[in-house]
Amino acid sequence: MTRADRLSGYRWRLLAVATGLYVGFGVVAASFSPLVGVIADDLDLTLGQMGAVLGAWQFVYLFAAIPAGRYLDRVGLRVGLSTGIALIVMSGLLRAGAGGWYGLLAAVGVFGLGGPLVSIGVPTLVSSWFDSDERGLATGIAVSGPVVGSVITLLTANAVLMPLFDDRWRLVVASFAGLSAVLGLAWFAVTARPPGTVEDPWHRPSVGRLDTRALMAIPIVRLILLIAIATFFVNHALANWLPEMLTDVGLSRTSASTWAAAISLSGLVASLTLPRFADARRRRPMLVGSYLVLGIGLMPLVGGWGLATAIGLLLVGAMRAIVLPIAMLFMMESDDVGPTNMAGASALYFTAGEIGGVTGPVAVGVLADRGGFGPAVWLLVGFAIGLAAVSTLLSSSSGSRPARPRSPRSG
Repeated sequence: MTRADRLSGYRWRLLAVATGLYVGFGVVAASFSPLVGVIADDLDLTLGQMGAVLGAWQFVYLFAAIPAGRYLDRVGLRVGLSTGIALIVMSGLLRAGAGGWYGLLAAVGVFGLGGPLVSIGVPTLVSSWFDSDERGLATGIAVSGPVVGSVITLLTANAVLMPLFDDRWRLVVASFAGLSAVLGLAWFAVTARPPGTVEDPWHRPSVGRLDTRALMAIPIVRLILLIAIATFFVNHALANWLPEMLTDVGLSRTSASTWAAAISLSGLVASLTLPRFADARRRRPMLVGSYLVLGIGLMPLVGGWGLATAIGLLLVGAMRAIVLPIAMLFMMESDDVGPTNMAGASALYFTAGEIGGVTGPVAVGVLADRGGFGPAVWLLVGFAIGLAAVSTLLSSSSGSRPARPRSPRSG
């Protein structure tokens, strides 16, 4: 086997365990979603207070993302991603032991320290180890990780683990932290013995990287950051509140979790199949169309549960799963960003996005306390339609670069 063959096989194994880290991210991030009502009742919290808890890690993320990008540049992907999953596991264990609202806020906030290391590190890995013609597929695989994690949580929390643990939600949350720890160990094991290369693939010196101000001066970056804010608003609001919304329209807690998992599964199928078609010619119409379908698919939820609601939400699950990787491709393929600046660009992307990630869950919780979930759904519909309009401003040919020789880098 040649050196090129070893690197070719290794990068796919690397992508598999990196995606596993993203699964661990999703498992812990979604661990409260199917248990919101149970936890709120147990700790005597309002839905508004639970909304603040659900948005706590996104608030921390806002301040941690750019330092996380710099940390990844300094220590490399192996150490950086290992640190990230360790903090995520810690957050899960602290959640399980929290005794009140402030304890929950602090426990969830720890996730905001580890989350950016994973969500910035994984796209950087894809940009560094994969060529232009493979990045759509690799990105689709990688971003399926959080979806898989949320599906695991939604399918098992109420239907399997709550009965198994005699309705003790703390043990359920702790078990999700344990699964994330196992996935972290798999990453650490695979990256311990990379194929022999002339240079250390995890610690290549940082050269030619643009600083935050220079990246913000790039028009495509500024537009993508605006899109990220609004997209995260919608996605995080749905990720945290959808099971409770479905309970509100008449489904049992177990049925609501099962349907939420089915909606996430539709996203998993979409993220594994559709991003590969998002080439320079199709990228913009795919993004615009996805946002339109997302907004229209949410509308039947206002009228209660029925066939139209089920079909609409399955489409919502598919569309919300692909908009982020397609938007990320605009930056990844831009001549002004590229692999050497991807860690910094990803840090900006997720920092901006988490402004929406914080406000989405909180806004839905506050609106639900005051007027039920109907107004919250219409707010999300408005955001989705607005995103479709803004996406028309993107250049469909932005950043199309020829393929270049593969060269593993830490980003």
